[in-house]
Amino acid sequence: MMAAAGVFHAYVKNRQINVAREIQGMEERISQHKLDITTLEVRLDDQLNPILINDRLNEMSSDLRRIPVGVVKEIPVSRSRSGKVTATVPDQDPRSISVLPATVSAAAGGP
Repeated sequence: MMAAAGVFHAYVKNRQINVAREIQGMEERISQHKLDITTLEVRLDDQLNPILINDRLNEMSSDLRRIPVGVVKEIPVSRSRSGKVTATVPDQDPRSISVLPATVSAAAGGP
């Protein structure tokens, strides 16, 4: 009986050590993922910085230019039951309309 208890005790201790190692490995992976997420957030913030975007467009000699605020019209968005976003803009070329999360913008004039 004592021998069986000794073997069982050794088994349980070994299992505890293995579980502790697995937990440590998982914690290291979680830490690495958190670091990766932080790094990606910083890179994303850099990519979405309007000043840097403008500088990159200038470096590329892009034809894209800022749209004056006065020519942008905000239109309320309606969402169908299927989740599709729709808006009705009379007398507008559909190509001149872009969908944004809260509103739909349409440039006044042509495309």
